[in-house]
Amino acid sequence: MRAAHFRRRPLSWSLAMLAFTLMPAAPALAQDDERAGHVYEIFRNRCFACHGEVREAGLDLRTAASLTAGSSNGPVVIAHQPQRSRLFLLVSHQQQPAMPAAGARLSDEDVETIRQWIEEGGSLESVDEAMGATGRSDLTRYEERPITAEERQFWAFRPPRRAAVPAVRDARWRRHPIDAFLYASLRAKRLAPSPRADRRALIRRAYLDLLGLPPTPVEVDAFVKDASPDAWPRLIDRLLASPHYGERWARHWLDLVRYADSGGFEFDVDRPQAWRYRDYVVNAFNSDKPYDQFIREQIAGDEYTASDEAMIATGFLRLGPEGGGGGERGRQDALDDIVATTTLTFMGMTVSCARCHNHKFDPIPQKDYYRIQSVFYPTRRVEHPLVPSHVVSAHRAETAGLEALKKPLQARKTAVEAPYLKQLVDASVAELPEYLQIAWRTPDSERTEGQRLNVAQIEKTLTDDTLRARITEKDIVALMTPDDRQQHEALKGEIEALDKQRPAPYATARAIGEAGREPPPSFFLLRGSIDAKGSRMAPGILTVAHDGDGDYAFPEPPPDAASSWRRRGFAEWLVSPDNPLTARVMVNRLWQHHFGEGIVRTPSNFGQLGDRPSHPELLDWLAVEFIDRGWSLKAMHRLMMTSEAYQMASRDISANFTIDPDNRFVWRMARPRLEAEIIRDQILAVAGTLDRTLGGPNVYPYIDPDLFEVSSRRNWPGKPDDDPSTWRRSLYVFSKRSIRYPLFEAFDQPNLINSVDRRNRSTVAPQALLLMNNASVLFQATKFAERVQREAGDDAGAQVTAAFRLALGRDPDDVERAASTNFIRESAGGLAAFCHALFNLNEFVYRP
Repeated sequence: MRAAHFRRRPLSWSLAMLAFTLMPAAPALAQDDERAGHVYEIFRNRCFACHGEVREAGLDLRTAASLTAGSSNGPVVIAHQPQRSRLFLLVSHQQQPAMPAAGARLSDEDVETIRQWIEEGGSLESVDEAMGATGRSDLTRYEERPITAEERQFWAFRPPRRAAVPAVRDARWRRHPIDAFLYASLRAKRLAPSPRADRRALIRRAYLDLLGLPPTPVEVDAFVKDASPDAWPRLIDRLLASPHYGERWARHWLDLVRYADSGGFEFDVDRPQAWRYRDYVVNAFNSDKPYDQFIREQIAGDEYTASDEAMIATGFLRLGPEGGGGGERGRQDALDDIVATTTLTFMGMTVSCARCHNHKFDPIPQKDYYRIQSVFYPTRRVEHPLVPSHVVSAHRAETAGLEALKKPLQARKTAVEAPYLKQLVDASVAELPEYLQIAWRTPDSERTEGQRLNVAQIEKTLTDDTLRARITEKDIVALMTPDDRQQHEALKGEIEALDKQRPAPYATARAIGEAGREPPPSFFLLRGSIDAKGSRMAPGILTVAHDGDGDYAFPEPPPDAASSWRRRGFAEWLVSPDNPLTARVMVNRLWQHHFGEGIVRTPSNFGQLGDRPSHPELLDWLAVEFIDRGWSLKAMHRLMMTSEAYQMASRDISANFTIDPDNRFVWRMARPRLEAEIIRDQILAVAGTLDRTLGGPNVYPYIDPDLFEVSSRRNWPGKPDDDPSTWRRSLYVFSKRSIRYPLFEAFDQPNLINSVDRRNRSTVAPQALLLMNNASVLFQATKFAERVQREAGDDAGAQVTAAFRLALGRDPDDVERAASTNFIRESAGGLAAFCHALFNLNEFVYRP
């Protein structure tokens, strides 16, 4: 019986990949020997699976001596003569069998590296010397990378200082410190500022910026008629007090922290409790939680208090994708995701680039990376219960009782399956190279060391979730005799009956904790390889950003602490007023979302390859002001939005455009397209269908099943467009990494895998086609028409005015009124088609 066809990668490929993890990495070498180190890396990654401990054809490529010994067919490298070297002829496919046997052929670049190495002598002696007699390299001499005084003087690493506010004569621009800084720069560049926007544009801008929702016609009229001098700041205060403010600004934050409701990768397993972190962020913004406290809770909430809120906040450290691999290599990848996201989000630095070597452009030693990694190394995943302890105890006791009843039934079921599973496994092994089959068939007591390694690799792959998905229970049952199938079905039925008696799960939060105050050791890894461990790492920070003498001192945990307090120490450094990055990075992000671009236009890269600040003195002034105002985000919103600059019109001025076409010096207000989620929210709000309930579990709007591939773990239980339960804000649409809501994907929603600091703003045909043809948009257009009908009656002219005021916040002009009225009266679609057309206007999807 042939094994069931595998629907993914062949087993031999998986085994070859697993073999790589067992091999030592090349050490750092002197410049002259770097090519030998590169060749060793090629051998380790592509050849050791068959020519390491296994020694297929007698060839071992791990040391200089074993390479010189050659294979059972003779020498494989002839010094200085690539075309006479069997190794080169095989990897360049000039002789058969072409190598490597598993996976794709070597790249042309790697083949050329091997050729040049052989021309230079083809020796691994320098690698052996660095590796040492024990097979482990002395890495400590490669760990240090001094930081120069000149590097510390780079603008981002100098502590922000409050510069004097420039003195300006213009009365319009001297009342507000932001305006004074901007106006001074405009004058220096001979740029003229734009006039103030009209009040209808201003209120719509403020609503979309702070709430992500349009104002109602009543709200617009009230603001337009309010002639009091404090009308604008009072409007801002009212919007900041709205619970929808937190929803709007949580969306920006969730982009940064790569939030999603599923794990990604092949199976993309759902995370039913992830929304609790999302709600934590919404509540933090709404309550104006000080930003320094916001950071402390997400990095180390459990090390300050065991409250539910603090534990939910640590879910930040569990937001990354999962499923990319197990073991220490997978652990390293997960830690890299945490280090990358943390340093990008809070520090605006690409620290993750130093995982395998010193940063190529910024003064970030590789040792800094591993010292920061050691801050998070002791963490473990925690499913924090959000119910009292007695509820947890009762649930565990009831579950344990059911498991005790299931255990003998499961054992009998496994025994019935075992011989048929063996048939399928044996058939799978029969597809592997002969040496692996021989190792599998050889009794354990007679296996060589290499064969034991082979069998361990096979068994590791056989227990992998990916393979379990290939050999299904259905495949096993198909081979059974009638009697065994009947017995199997009976046992399966009894097990399922017990499963149905399980108590309902209690509420939990995805959180982070540690196993105790003594953290496990973590190490410097040469070239990022788990097989090349250097010194044991103590926790650390970004050295170049530390202004004090010596190393930053991490706090000692008290004797009764349940953790190492490393994350607490790191969080305290992040929010220290002496840290030059944290406040600068956040005020720049606020500026970016209000003014269209940041003062630094690379919001998560304040390094050498990042943008330089257009107004460095203003950026520093804002950073200091942020700290002085108690890290209040709402205070900074208010400060920026009450400036004259924020209230400028978005019109172009031709003379300015020739000098500053990119508006770097803020001579007009930016007019960015709204994010995908806000476009949908605005459609629902204007249609009058939006459910404004805050928080809670996610919703699943309809997605055509033809747009995604369904599997047992990958599905979208979408509800019809006319189901009111789906008419909630887009923040609450389930974020599945492998199934994207079409409207969001078309309008540049981020990939949900990486930290995203600024969304793309593409203009492509599918955007217009989707707004014109999407069934949900069409349905909401009919609801919009019904609302207009209710509020304006049957007169087409009144309907046009009502629709314009609802959708755009203004009255139509005479030309628009005449054309729209005629369209409603004469087109087949009538009022619904007209309302649909308003959804498609640029004015509808762009901020004024």
